[in-house]
Amino acid sequence: MPSTSGDDEVHLPRQAAAGCIASFESLARRHQVSVLQYVRHLVRHGGDAEDIVQESLVRAWRRIGTYDPRWAFSTWLFAIARRSWLNQVRSTRRRRRRESTAAVDPIMAHGPAAVAIATERATRLWDVAAAELSEPEFSAVWLRYVEDRSIAEIASVLARPRATVKVILFRARRRLEPLVRDLVAWSD
Repeated sequence: MPSTSGDDEVHLPRQAAAGCIASFESLARRHQVSVLQYVRHLVRHGGDAEDIVQESLVRAWRRIGTYDPRWAFSTWLFAIARRSWLNQVRSTRRRRRRESTAAVDPIMAHGPAAVAIATERATRLWDVAAAELSEPEFSAVWLRYVEDRSIAEIASVLARPRATVKVILFRARRRLEPLVRDLVAWSD
């Protein structure tokens, strides 16, 4: 039976870098759900999230040799997933500019979805956070409070200095505080 100890987080990436597909598959299975949850909150479209996670895992496999064991393997995956998402956003923006047609963009055409999102905002903190915070703020809060990542790990994922991550977290908490109070008051 394979071990799930912290030692695996050191040995499996090394074995994967040496070409062991089974080691990489073990790491991917272990972290795929948490990365998928993170990406789902970034994209807010389940199918897109799954595609981004798959793309991220392919990129991770191709770049396993660049993994730095000073960081948790999952932190490295979060960084790759975030970059994959940002690449998709940029690509979509470029494509939309090129097309520049009058066609309604399905992501921007909210209609009934806006009503559903507005309703969920009253009951789901993460939806509120995703709607109200900037992407770096949301990512920092998600990684800190859902994934229980350190400031250093978040700084690595966001490619920002630690002091900047602390400021981002402070500002995000300050922006969310009145919304959380409203949610608690609403649910009472």
